[in-house]
Amino acid sequence: MTVTELQTLTAPYWLFEFTHQQSFETVTCILENISTGIPRYDEFVIIDEVDLTFPYAGDYTYRIWEQESDSNLDPLQAHALCEEGLAKVLEDTAANNEYDTEIIHTIYE
Repeated sequence: MTVTELQTLTAPYWLFEFTHQQSFETVTCILENISTGIPRYDEFVIIDEVDLTFPYAGDYTYRIWEQESDSNLDPLQAHALCEEGLAKVLEDTAANNEYDTEIIHTIYE
C-alpha cells in the first residue's frame, strides 16, 4: 500500500474499512504503519479475530483513511481517504491430524 503519498496529517492514525462485496457488511479497525521503507510502500499487519473479525471469506473493498484520533471507527469523521482497493480474505484450512495409509501387511494366526 502507499497511503503516505496522500497523507496530510503529521502523525495520523490509519482507519481501515473493509466492505464485503456480496453481503455489503462492513468492518473497521485502526492499524499502525509498521513499514521501514515508507517512501516506497506502507506495511500493515491485520490479525483476524484480534484487530477485527471478517464476517465471511471472499472479496472485500478496502478504504484507508487518515485521522487524528486513535479511537474513532467512523469513516465519516475521518480526515481524508488515502487509498481504496480490493482485498481477498481466505479461510485457513484446518490441519489434517489423521495419518491415512493403506494396509500392506496382513497378520494371520
